Amino acid sequence: MEGAESCGKSVTSEEEAKPECEEGEVMMMQEQDGGAVASAPAPAQIDVRMDVALLHCQACLLPLKPPVFKCEAAGHVVCCFCRAGHAGLCSRATAHCGELDVVVGAVKVPCPYKVFGCERYVVYHDAADHQRACQCAPCSCPEPGCAFVGSRAALLGHFAAGHQRPAVTVRYGRAWNLSFSLAHRWHALVGDEDRSMFLLSLGPLGAATAVSLLCVRPDGEAAAAPRFRCKLSVERQAGDVKDNLVLMASAVGSSALSTGAPAPGQGMFLAVPQELISGDTLTLSLRVDLIRPAAGAGGAPKVPSQLLHRRPGRRGGCSD
Repeated sequence: MEGAESCGKSVTSEEEAKPECEEGEVMMMQEQDGGAVASAPAPAQIDVRMDVALLHCQACLLPLKPPVFKCEAAGHVVCCFCRAGHAGLCSRATAHCGELDVVVGAVKVPCPYKVFGCERYVVYHDAADHQRACQCAPCSCPEPGCAFVGSRAALLGHFAAGHQRPAVTVRYGRAWNLSFSLAHRWHALVGDEDRSMFLLSLGPLGAATAVSLLCVRPDGEAAAAPRFRCKLSVERQAGDVKDNLVLMASAVGSSALSTGAPAPGQGMFLAVPQELISGDTLTLSLRVDLIRPAAGAGGAPKVPSQLLHRRPGRRGGCSD
């Protein structure tokens, strides 16, 4: 057939019947009732490079979020919070740019923690919020001198493989009698119900040992994630008589371990005197309670990062 070999191969009559696709368009075919039916084309996507300043407000220099405005005098593009105060540059920004709303709402970038396992692409103006709460945010190993950095999931594997200290699984709402060697200054725990990760730290505090518990989670997750309370106690028992007891009950603090474990004796901790420690082993009663929100109660309203970083004195929302 004339022109049938223009691409270097012959074309059969069956191939001629197939619909042609424009460049960059993918035609999806589905089997329906024994026949092939064309579905909606998949949206084409491309990777591009651009000056990041084009995605920032020219007044406050923060990432643009819809609605976007521009001033008529010089064409400065500003966010809705800066449109009224733009007179300091040239004039009030009154023109709403619907086309730019679409662009800034669609531009996506890879999560900066892709190297640690996050495969998500997020809208550029939401990237900072995602980064603060990303489950793949890197944690540093709390072992002094250890250079490992990885996600929480990878950190648990590192504890077991690199330091021969697998995490101890605990169930919420019940007391666990656990023994820890003082030769190791930290121990990992995992909640059986939701796989939350905890770090139990043991540190010298004068003649005593400071015992503390914290939940390992990203900084941005702490406000929205479940809250925990713990009860730590150590007692010495002679026969049937409980001789001495130290006890602490408090909310469980949080840390992203971005720079390793906090120093001993910070925040809430239980001070255990040497008299209650048997040689190099500390026997501890530990209970972790998961505090669930009341039915119908919403958490604290999320404050957009663009509001959190506004200059002092800027008030009001976006309005026409």
